[in-house]
Amino acid sequence: MDKQLRRYLNDHLAGAGGAIKVLDRLVQEETAGEDFYRHLKSQVEEDQHKLQHLLASAGLDQSAPARLAGAVTAEAGRLKLMWEGFEPGELGLFEALEMLALGIQGKRLLWVILGEIAPAFPEWRGINFAHLELAATRQRDAVEERRIEAGRAALVGPERRATPGEA
Repeated sequence: MDKQLRRYLNDHLAGAGGAIKVLDRLVQEETAGEDFYRHLKSQVEEDQHKLQHLLASAGLDQSAPARLAGAVTAEAGRLKLMWEGFEPGELGLFEALEMLALGIQGKRLLWVILGEIAPAFPEWRGINFAHLELAATRQRDAVEERRIEAGRAALVGPERRATPGEA
């Protein structure tokens, strides 16, 4: 079983690494939201360290193949997003935010299941998984607000946007 837990945690660790790369790019490209993305990146890095701690405290190691797979996946996603463009109104920004929202939702679910299995891991005593889940929910909701805004800008052409007073 520990082998499966190791793989599961390593998958999330790789996902966090991919999210950090996307957030680095958003900090560079999306100057209007630079502070938001910088803060979110620091939160993802904290969660990444938390995952590393969980692995180590359970006597599990980080997987080089999982890190490599995560890096390759992140790079493929990054290249696609670069192609689309991160400027406001471009599909790349919308898709980057959607990718982040999905990843953060996955992280929320990670904290839920780890809270459920935590009694089997006395070395995790004192970790408040409910608090981590709530933090992930807040992160996801904040990203979702930006995703909706970016989706409106990217997916609805100016000719279809309602003018003030018509909506």
